[in-house]
Order: sequence, then C-alpha cells, then structure tokens
Amino acid sequence: MGFDIKKEVLQRVKEKLEQSFGQPGANDLDQCLRELEQLKATAGDKQQMMEDIIHAVTNAKNAQAQLAYAGDESATNAFAEAYRALDQAIESYSNVDNDPV
Repeated sequence: MGFDIKKEVLQRVKEKLEQSFGQPGANDLDQCLRELEQLKATAGDKQQMMEDIIHAVTNAKNAQAQLAYAGDESATNAFAEAYRALDQAIESYSNVDNDPV
C-alpha cells in the first residue's frame, strides 16, 4: 500500500472522527478501526504509530455515548487525542522525503 493511499485512509478516518464528535452515534467507528488495522499490517517502521492511533480511535469510539449524553470532558479529550494522533500520522506520510538532495 503506497504512501498516498495510506494518507487517504488516515484522512478519511480523521473526517469520520470529526463527524462522530459533532454527531456522536451518527458514525460507526468500527469500519475506521478495521481500515486502521489493515494499514498497521503494511506500516513497516510505523507500526507502533498505527497501534497508538488504533488505541486512540478505540477510546474515542468508547467515549461516543458519554459524549452524546453528558458531553463530559474526558469524552472530549478522547476525541482530541485521536484527532492529534491522526493529524501527526497524516503529516508523517506527507513528509516522506526528508533527505536533502
């Protein structure tokens, strides 16, 4: 799986996460988690980063109900953590050629 495809998947997951934050329960993050597991399998040296993203998105998924009914800070923090992890991963796939020419 090429860098562009991985970046696209990460961006799609990030969009779904944003939608889930705005409308908890409207989006199923299980599909996102399945896509992230597939990315992890081909992530090479970025497997730990992918594992961290999967953990963060899982926490956000588990916090959806809490966010919908109580809007509490810990649920918001779970989404923020997942968002930051995805943002950093997208950035890492955007700057793949860091070697000076």
